[in-house]
Amino acid sequence: MSTMATSRALRTPRPLSLSLPIRMPRKSSLAAPVIALVLFLCGCSAVTEGTKSADAAVQHFHQQLNSEQYEQTYSEANEGFRSGQKHEELIKFLGAVHRKLGNAGEAKLVNIQINATTNGTFLAASYETKFANGPATESFTWKKNGGRWELFSYHIQSMALIMN
Repeated sequence: MSTMATSRALRTPRPLSLSLPIRMPRKSSLAAPVIALVLFLCGCSAVTEGTKSADAAVQHFHQQLNSEQYEQTYSEANEGFRSGQKHEELIKFLGAVHRKLGNAGEAKLVNIQINATTNGTFLAASYETKFANGPATESFTWKKNGGRWELFSYHIQSMALIMN
């Protein structure tokens, strides 16, 4: 016969305890969602205002391009745009875009970004634009100066620009 030693502690029943964690609501637990909501609403407002500003600026750019007002486009542009290339080269470039693609028509916003930095506030927007001689993707960057947006950079991609 074998004997098994058991301790008294094992044989003594322990009281059954159910410990459920009780969480007290914290004031700070509501702060994060409220802050996120405020930032979201501010961001939506900024994007809406940015979209309106970009659309107006692009429409103005296209009106000047269509009426061959390249000098006015140049003079209204930001110093960053004007200092990027020689004056004559920029005027010739805008003339070549208009000559090869024709008048700008419908421009559809594809992407927009607004960046506020220590160097200023920038609005970058990409548009799919229908020109008379073919489509193009235009990328604009505008820099806020006072109460107006000034053209800071302009890039265009189009097969029609190359082929025509």
